[in-house]
Amino acid sequence: MSFKKRIIFFVVGIGLSLLTYSLVFAEQANAQTPAENERILAAVKDWVVGRYDSSEQYQRDIDTGASDTQQHRLMYQLFAPIDASFADGVLVYQQSSMDGSEDPDWITRRGLLQFYVNSETGQVHQRELDFKDSENVFNVHRDPEFLAGLTLEDFTWRENCDFKLTMSEDGLSVSGPMDFGPCRMEMPSGGVMTADDKIHITPDEFWFLGRYLDEDGAVVWGTESDEMNKLKRVGDIDESSAVLVFGGTRNTGLEIIKILAARGDSVTAFVRPTSDVSALNDLGVTLFEGDALDADSVRAAFDAESYGAVISSLGSTRGDSPVDDVGTINVAEAAKATGVDRILMVSSIGAGESKGALPFYVRWILGSALERKTTAENHLMASGLDYTIIRPGGLGEGPASETGQLIEGSEIFAFGQISRAEVARLLVEAFDDPDTERKVYHAIEAAD
Repeated sequence: MSFKKRIIFFVVGIGLSLLTYSLVFAEQANAQTPAENERILAAVKDWVVGRYDSSEQYQRDIDTGASDTQQHRLMYQLFAPIDASFADGVLVYQQSSMDGSEDPDWITRRGLLQFYVNSETGQVHQRELDFKDSENVFNVHRDPEFLAGLTLEDFTWRENCDFKLTMSEDGLSVSGPMDFGPCRMEMPSGGVMTADDKIHITPDEFWFLGRYLDEDGAVVWGTESDEMNKLKRVGDIDESSAVLVFGGTRNTGLEIIKILAARGDSVTAFVRPTSDVSALNDLGVTLFEGDALDADSVRAAFDAESYGAVISSLGSTRGDSPVDDVGTINVAEAAKATGVDRILMVSSIGAGESKGALPFYVRWILGSALERKTTAENHLMASGLDYTIIRPGGLGEGPASETGQLIEGSEIFAFGQISRAEVARLLVEAFDDPDTERKVYHAIEAAD
């Protein structure tokens, strides 16, 4: 090789080395410090939580007469940070629905957002993890047993589709684009569409561009507007005041529902298909058909809505009926599995350590039923749930006396009589009082 060619190759080599060094140096210069990354991760963990919707933007587009191609669609999102060890960083369960509920029939997309420090860029990325099999995956944030069994093998994610995030100088927002090369998806009709996306997160907002372009650059998904889709926080995840009631078609359970419905609580009554629900229909409550002895049926009721509490007034005077123990245990297990911590149970004096309060003939008549109630009580007290157990004496008809009492402790009280309406009143009072959690009470009429 001539001396001239060697000089040319040497110069070109030096140039390529300098170019490579400059690119590496530029990438490293853009990398954030560990403290900055921790700040971003702490922010998104605190901010990306709650129920969000785009109703404000959607209504504005309608009011201003935005064209079909510029109209932003109405969206409902749930973001719930979860504790899981199978992936680095901050994990957030994301669930989209058509009406803002947790009813599986109305839920569309569900997956995880992973906020993590990428080892190559040195920056926080947001990655979308999709369930490989999402057919029966709903309300994951309320199912710790399901979460505990997950690994990264249960998910897929698309290459080049991470968002690279930075925090604003004032610390009030985190934002970033996809800038790792084309993020592509195959279209159902054939061909490929490319993501055009970026996100902007604040303490109460989650914005994203969220549109896809075909090979000619035309929008095939999302809006043509350059304005981002603006989701705003509208509520907390666990703010639900809805109550699920078992055993509410008659007797004490029906009296409980009457009080809750009259004061405006959202009530769902779990009923057997053969039950007479005419009284419940008059109260305007939601009905869910099922069988308390079928654990899957009970679980389906919990999955259908977000409940703040559950009340069990299940019971039978027939000693051979398992509803007193199996039914109540099914309710407790479904509550625990779906994150409904508050549970109230109507039991009976004679269960547990109060057995001696019953006359002999009552123990002879109710013996088997009381044994089952004792089994259910013990299960509930060992469940870790925020239970309240109320043991009334002999139940009668008539209005609430307003003179009944809830007596706590191991002292054995006379069996006595108390109206179902009064027991219902006392239970609702306990329901409203957090100091009654993890306690057992006897419901009695005040002594003359």
